Amino acid sequence: MHVPTMPLREFDDAQGRMPADLAARTQRLRACATRASMCGCCGVARRLLWLCFAAVRHGDDPIAEMLAGEAEHYVDTGEHHPDCPHLPPPPARGRRPVEGRVPGWPPGPLVAATDASWKRGTCGLGYVVGDGRWGMRGWTFGPQDPTGPSRVLVSELRAVGLLLDRVGDGGPELTLLLDSRPALRFLRAWRRGDTGLLPDGYDLRPRRGAPPSLVRLARRVAGRPGLAFEHVKGHSGHPLNETADSLASIARRNAADPFDCAARAEGLVEAFLRAWHDTPDRTPGELAA
Repeated sequence: MHVPTMPLREFDDAQGRMPADLAARTQRLRACATRASMCGCCGVARRLLWLCFAAVRHGDDPIAEMLAGEAEHYVDTGEHHPDCPHLPPPPARGRRPVEGRVPGWPPGPLVAATDASWKRGTCGLGYVVGDGRWGMRGWTFGPQDPTGPSRVLVSELRAVGLLLDRVGDGGPELTLLLDSRPALRFLRAWRRGDTGLLPDGYDLRPRRGAPPSLVRLARRVAGRPGLAFEHVKGHSGHPLNETADSLASIARRNAADPFDCAARAEGLVEAFLRAWHDTPDRTPGELAA
């Protein structure tokens, strides 16, 4: 029996009535429910989703979870049409960050820089801290990625999240240098407490039952004492900015296996940090107007 696809609004409204964990599970069936009209396998799963949504409306969550599980089973094990939009993309690669620390730098006020590199569906993030810590991460975007149209901006903000994952929410004051003024505007708004401000089109649905990464980042920025942001002009020779930019580019170009580039990245970080520490009377960066 042919089961018509669901309008997007109907799918979104039905998801909005679900418990967060069940909504997160059905999110990956979005293409199956709304676009895969030619695929018989997705047609069976779509019928199960109709029943799942009906069970939620009637307050029968255990039945809804069972039906969602059956739908997941069909799309994961069934034979899809060759043009089915639900066919999973190649697995995201290089999602684990590569991190290290160059020893030997004297203690002092913490200054860090972050940057992102994005090209043709592949992204790289990079950060460096003046005390020798550094990290990078790269991956390829899939067709169901929740980033939305503001991919460059969101990537710049995710690089900040990668840094804060490393340095933590407490500890000494931290000055963070960025060359993206749009990202700075969001970070400063979050620092003032306007955590509801997010990039246009960014998907706010839970990720596996947890809030999206930028929602969590906004809360961290708002609640982290001693965090300051400054603008530095990109590609102007600033050692920390150049380090973060280079790490992001390395991570993007080697998203398949960034661990192969760890030694090269560490040598680059050490050279740039030496230039940073050897600069007399240095200031963190150019203060934005």
